[in-house]
Amino acid sequence: MNLNQIQLDKQKKILIVIFCILIIYVDSAYILKSQLAGIKSFDPKIARLKDDLNNLNRGLSNMRAAQSKQGLATKKVIARSSKIILEGQLSGLLQNISSQANKFDIQIGQIRPSREKLVTKGAVGQDKMIPVLINLDLICDYHNLGRYINQLEGLDVFLSVQELKISSQIPEYMKQKVVLVLKTYVNK
Repeated sequence: MNLNQIQLDKQKKILIVIFCILIIYVDSAYILKSQLAGIKSFDPKIARLKDDLNNLNRGLSNMRAAQSKQGLATKKVIARSSKIILEGQLSGLLQNISSQANKFDIQIGQIRPSREKLVTKGAVGQDKMIPVLINLDLICDYHNLGRYINQLEGLDVFLSVQELKISSQIPEYMKQKVVLVLKTYVNK
């Protein structure tokens, strides 16, 4: 049997054409329709992912800019707060600390400067600088305390927070009792 010899009569040809049209119709009406609906359901997800990616890129660029600004700010703070005062100027520093507290509505109960005890002998040149601890008993609220500490650390004189204890007061819940220990160095 040769393929050239196979002849299809007219009815068989019409049946094959109708069958092909039926397959195309079923494919486009049901299968293709559901596939297109599935693809369209991904459109909001794709748009949301594009927005998230754009926000991430903007956030990363903002973070890099903030880090570079922060690096510059810390260099300025380090250069600005490196002054060491003389031992005779300690009373002026205590007065400055007190006036800064008044600006932020902080009540100072007591200011006690004391020399820090050194256990070991320092290197050459360190014996001229004496570490001094300044103990402060304060009554204030959290926000003013944060501003006050920020202001103190921004002074021209080197000051750092050595210790900080906060306890609540029973009659006034908005004000706390704070024990603040600042560390500075003085030259002989």
